[in-house]
Amino acid sequence: MDTKRTPETSENKAVAFATPSRLVLMRGIIAYEKPTGRKQFFLRWRDETGRKTAKAFETEKTRERFARSLMAARERIGKQALSFNPEEWTEWLRFKDIVGAVDPLTVAREWLAWRRGETGGGMPCVDALERYLRVCDGEDEERRAKRKRLYLERWAAFVGGINLRESSAERVREWLNALKAKDGFSPVTIKGHRKLLSGFFRWCVRERLCDFNPCDAVAGPRIVNEEVAVLPVADAQKLFRVNARRPVAARMALEAFGGLRFSHAGRLEKGEVDFERKGIILAADKHKSRRRGYLEGLPENLWKWLESASDATWAMTPCQYMHEKSAAFRRAGVKNAGNVLRHSFGSYFLAWTNDAMRTAEKMQHTTPKTLYQFYKGAVSKADAEQWFSIMPPARKGRVKRT
Repeated sequence: MDTKRTPETSENKAVAFATPSRLVLMRGIIAYEKPTGRKQFFLRWRDETGRKTAKAFETEKTRERFARSLMAARERIGKQALSFNPEEWTEWLRFKDIVGAVDPLTVAREWLAWRRGETGGGMPCVDALERYLRVCDGEDEERRAKRKRLYLERWAAFVGGINLRESSAERVREWLNALKAKDGFSPVTIKGHRKLLSGFFRWCVRERLCDFNPCDAVAGPRIVNEEVAVLPVADAQKLFRVNARRPVAARMALEAFGGLRFSHAGRLEKGEVDFERKGIILAADKHKSRRRGYLEGLPENLWKWLESASDATWAMTPCQYMHEKSAAFRRAGVKNAGNVLRHSFGSYFLAWTNDAMRTAEKMQHTTPKTLYQFYKGAVSKADAEQWFSIMPPARKGRVKRT
């Protein structure tokens, strides 16, 4: 390849070098050779900043092919093509694989904002919500994760395509008001919606997706504390008498005589009942506090019911327990006021022991405040003694001989 400079004329104004081959190089691109080395053919040019750049080739043909592509790019996009770096192009392709069809400038701005601690909140609320729910699906117990998804998808349907920055306190108030006016939810349920939405925005702030939690400026609905429903002793005696031979009875006893929550009573396994020491292991993944515990010192009649439980009791699923418990109340003709068995345990145990701290411990409360708020004075000690005297019937065929 001849590198002799040709005189500049009006006909070859853009030509810097001519060679015996058909290749004609643009001004500023120089081809030369070295007699030694594996790569003897070179191409040199200056990029858009004036910096010299060179590239070596093993054959003249590969050099010519590269020179033609470089000049074509120069014609198409200007001097910027002369700054082409193969290594940088490889990195660019890897970047595109990661971010997909997202605008690279948007990615760059978001990254710079994150480095500066400026989060902006430009992400659509529904996208952030979906990311949050995927995290929760992997961390939360299944029933809780489903409830969280149900509540928060109501928020997504209400706000539509707005971004996190536009999720103001006023929008949260409008949503909570709509839950009451249009959907007819109770104050307790609305409070639950606000709590879960606030948890979502706290996560967004931690992940630097937005700058603030709009729920902080929104007060929850006012809830009037009403006296909890307590099952009369006569109704409890009838409930357990009618269902005594059914597998559901022992699980109901966990609520009525052990103070367990409905969800925990429905998921308790036989291996978590310590019959020898008369204690119940509270597994962290089944407890509301997500902490492991051990419950002991429970009334004797609870253990009588648990000892009488059949294999069918422990094979029962939480869903089956829910349906069987409702059926048990219907069979006995007793009204189920919702959590009435656990609430009754709290009232009767407090009257029976007159010990608020001990009762709070049995109900897994952190302080006795709730007891004094809802349970104090609901029943008498005489009623409590009858409550904890409700026993399963004696098994047939076990008559003691003298």
